[in-house]
This record gives sequence, C-alpha cells and structure tokens, in this order.
Amino acid sequence: MIVLAIETATGAESVALVTENKVLAEVNADIKFGHSSTLLLNIEKIFKTTALEISAVDAIAVSAGPGSFTGLRVGFSLAKGLAYAAKKAFLAIPTLDALAYSFSKTGEGITPLDGKKKKVTTLICPLLDARKEEYYFSLYSKTEKGLVSLLASNSLPLPALIKEVKKQKAEKIVFFGNGADKCKEELKKSFKNADFPEVPPRASAVGALAIFKLLNNEKQDFNKTLPMYIRKPDAVLKKQEKQKQQGKQGKKEK
Repeated sequence: MIVLAIETATGAESVALVTENKVLAEVNADIKFGHSSTLLLNIEKIFKTTALEISAVDAIAVSAGPGSFTGLRVGFSLAKGLAYAAKKAFLAIPTLDALAYSFSKTGEGITPLDGKKKKVTTLICPLLDARKEEYYFSLYSKTEKGLVSLLASNSLPLPALIKEVKKQKAEKIVFFGNGADKCKEELKKSFKNADFPEVPPRASAVGALAIFKLLNNEKQDFNKTLPMYIRKPDAVLKKQEKQKQQGKQGKKEK
C-alpha cells in the first residue's frame, strides 16, 4: 500500500510517499511566500525520486488542521484535486495527531480514550501558534501500545491552556511545535517536569496515520471532509468586529 501525504498546515511544507513499512521519499522545506508556488513541484520531485507515478498510489492524505488557513486551503485543494482526477481514496488527518505521532512513532496510530481514566506518565502536547494570543493544542498519553487521545484539537489562550494541562497531573510533559517555541519560557515557569524537543511537521507522519486508517477500513466522505479551522479566519473576525462597531455607532446616532 502506498500513500501520497501532504503537510501544509504551517510554514513547514512536507510531502512524502509512504508504505506500511517505510518512507519511500520525503521532501521538507520552510516556505516563506506560500505553498501554492512550491507544493506541486515538490510532489513531482518525490515521484521522480522513486520512479513512481500517481497510478501506483492507493490513497492521498492531507494534514487537516488546525493551522494556517491559507496553507490548509492550498493543501486540501491540491490533495482533493489529485484524488478526484486519479480516482484515489482521500483522507484528512488532524495536524496535531500527525505532529504527536512524529514524536512518538509507536503503536498503530492514535486511539481514543476508552472511558477509563488512567494515570498519565508521559503527557504529549503539540502546540501551534494560532495568533490572537491563542494556541492550537491537543493532549495525548504516551503508552506502551502507542498514543491515547485525551483532549481533541482545541484553541485557547495560554493561561487556560496551562490549566488544561495541569488537570492531567502527568509525571512528565513534552511540548513541541511552533507554539511551544513561542511560549517556552512561560511554560517552563509553570511546568518543572517539561521537555521541549524539536519536532517539525512531517508528511510521513500524516501518511503513516492514513495507512493505519486504511488498514482498519476507515473511510471519509470526499465531499464532506473539510479543513479543521477550529476558529474563524482573521479576515472574518475583522469583518464581524467592523459590523459590530458599525451597529453600535448606528444605535448611538438614533
């Protein structure tokens, strides 16, 4: 089984061809001027490196977010376009799940909490900068069998995020992602038992999680699967704020 995986949720662009057992090829790059000018070129590069064609691919997987609104739209548009044209399965993988798996690389994907609260030895917390003084994050417990999801993707200001992390009462906490880089000093003050490894977003992790889903016969509706924005785009928020202010001004004039 071969999956073409695409990661464009942040400024770190990554594309990969992966199988159940290994990464056939992967290209990683820091993008400063948008993914639209480089993404297709990098996909062509990994096909050339492996001497494969898209007809050899079983599915196309894309990082679903949360993350950059523009980056997610570019990744989704290209992934869906390729899947539709080549008549391949399409899967969207939560960005924070893939980031957490990039760190752990254990078990068979990420399993949901089974309802039985257990002691958390190692808490995994990928963080992405959501701007507006908020952070995208999710929480996982690292076990011998892999990662267990404790809290799904969310967006909170740092003080509220810290409260959520403290609720888990973990023996050890691991923070990573561009959000962790941004607020590392504040996190260090709140958590003396925290580590901060470098874990960049990787398409190979998106592909690995997609393969686990395919092997479990998990399918996604091509037309209904959309990016996970979590919160509204800045442009929408600005428009709503402007309308709100205009409404207040109109009431004053009356």
